[in-house]
Amino acid sequence: MRVRSLLAAVAVVLATMPWSDRLLSAAAQGGASDGAIYRWANGRWAQVEGFGRRIGVGPDGSPWVVNSNNEIYRWNGNGFDKLPGLARDIGIGGNNVVWIVGTDNGLYRWTGSDWERVQGEGMAISVDRAGQPWVVNPSSEIYQWTGDRFLPRSGRARDVGAGDEIWIVGTDSQIYRRNGNEWMAMGGSGERISAGANGTAWVVNDAGGIFQWSNGSFREVPGGLAMDIAANANGQVWIVGTARSARPARRPR
Repeated sequence: MRVRSLLAAVAVVLATMPWSDRLLSAAAQGGASDGAIYRWANGRWAQVEGFGRRIGVGPDGSPWVVNSNNEIYRWNGNGFDKLPGLARDIGIGGNNVVWIVGTDNGLYRWTGSDWERVQGEGMAISVDRAGQPWVVNPSSEIYQWTGDRFLPRSGRARDVGAGDEIWIVGTDSQIYRRNGNEWMAMGGSGERISAGANGTAWVVNDAGGIFQWSNGSFREVPGGLAMDIAANANGQVWIVGTARSARPARRPR
């Protein structure tokens, strides 16, 4: 993704907003490289308070956010509460268990009060409907949690989206869906990916454009640019980015 162009667009939007609108409560606050937080509602992106760079969403529709300072925040229904620890990426399973990639690239599981270190390391993480995390490590290798350890899986990736089905952005930036023990090319490209309801996937491409896999192809979702996206099996979707497009999004190739 062309991060500099996207972040410049976010900065312009924030700079033109009234100061009273920008002075949000102390929730998921971050630096200049953070995006605003939006949820998909009634066919549009509706902004909520706070900022971040990475986002995950639980089965109840509540997002967890990591900002550019690597701080972790959880939505409480009205705003974000800051939690202990630091992270690079975050994922939430269908069983509501939360996993992170720490700033040391270590893998951690939320116990309800703190983060428990688990064997392995990663750079991207997503958790499937059964609560099993899928991880891409710093060498682009793919691993799946099997209940007591991570085991290697075929392929190489830049990002992973786990839900009812498993999707990846390959090291060639192409989008693939797991089919047995192999990966099937789905005809698009991207930077970030999340598995959604009913076998769908949501993708952010290198221009920040947002696309949904639906009825056998990727469909552009208008009205926003994103740096990360999170969806759950109930069809609830959140982004960090901006709801005002700075330039037309490019369709996945």
